[in-house]
Amino acid sequence: MLKVKRMMERANPRVAAAFAVLVIGLGLIATAQEQGETDPTDGAAAWRFEDLGDGVWFATGTGAMTTFSNSLVIVNDDHAMLVDTTVSPAAARKLVAEIATEVTDKPIRYVFNTHFHFDHSHGNQIFGDDVEIVGHDFVRLQHVSTGLDQRTNRGFAAAIPAQIEGLEAQIAAASDATERTQLETALRQLRAHQNAIQETVVKAPNVTYSDTLTLVKGGREVQLHFPGRGHTGGDTLVFLPEERIVFTGDFFLGSPGANALPYMGDGFVNEWPASLDGLRALDFEVMVPGHGAPFRDRSQIDDLQAYLRDLWAQVSALRKEGLSPEETAGRVDLSAHADAYGAQAGSADPRAVLRMYEILQVLHPM
Repeated sequence: MLKVKRMMERANPRVAAAFAVLVIGLGLIATAQEQGETDPTDGAAAWRFEDLGDGVWFATGTGAMTTFSNSLVIVNDDHAMLVDTTVSPAAARKLVAEIATEVTDKPIRYVFNTHFHFDHSHGNQIFGDDVEIVGHDFVRLQHVSTGLDQRTNRGFAAAIPAQIEGLEAQIAAASDATERTQLETALRQLRAHQNAIQETVVKAPNVTYSDTLTLVKGGREVQLHFPGRGHTGGDTLVFLPEERIVFTGDFFLGSPGANALPYMGDGFVNEWPASLDGLRALDFEVMVPGHGAPFRDRSQIDDLQAYLRDLWAQVSALRKEGLSPEETAGRVDLSAHADAYGAQAGSADPRAVLRMYEILQVLHPM
């Protein structure tokens, strides 16, 4: 059943106060002067745009700053649409500025979040109230209820200081001038990203849907599909039926000539294989992922389904034996999927195993 909700962003004093305390407590509010550099590009392009035809553009990072994920730009008669707002307000501002100079000067009126993860939605805040930010019900729930305290966001942010220390150590040990310059550039970019995320204020979608939503705007039809739980509890497939293009976010990655495994730390591995049938049912020619390059090979859907089913079966069995999540992660053997995933196949990601244990505890308490 179609359920569409248009929500006005109302100020709830208690919620606003609680959120402010949380953000300040985490040290995540700072002025631009306090933050330091957030754009390390020195005027260089941070984004490249690939023309997929019919006013559809695929945006990927150039490496000049931390962008982390891909976006899709859809240019219509009198406005533009943007799928995913990338990893930080700074990266999103750069993206919007470069869209205006490289793709179109039409205003962005619609933004779609494929899921709630920080690297796909933490640029939402740069858009004003005149822009409709559309996502699944679950995206809004996560943004409103957990905000910056969501564990995947916390985990990635907490890892940055150690990464900076590692780069500093490599620079100190570098004897080759070229290598040292490359490391110094990487360090500058990482520090700028660390600064950039300090200004993040999670902005939730102001339009949500539950199953499917069709928009016909500016001479173009755009369909949003929730295929079922997978990478998260609220993944959206952005489907352009006339152009036969689907943007999959992180629900399905893949790549030309090689498969890719998505992050599973917030996933539903037990439900994901069936949800992938929802992707398969769409009449598309090109899949555009949230990470990696566009591709056409539908057989990769079969590969991911097989991998996920095997992973779930092994983790379930090892849990029954009384193993801890850490022990199970080391015991799982996914080498049978090496033809599809190469070096990615082998043992399991401990974060994925921990997440599966959480689900199994609900389904089969021990």
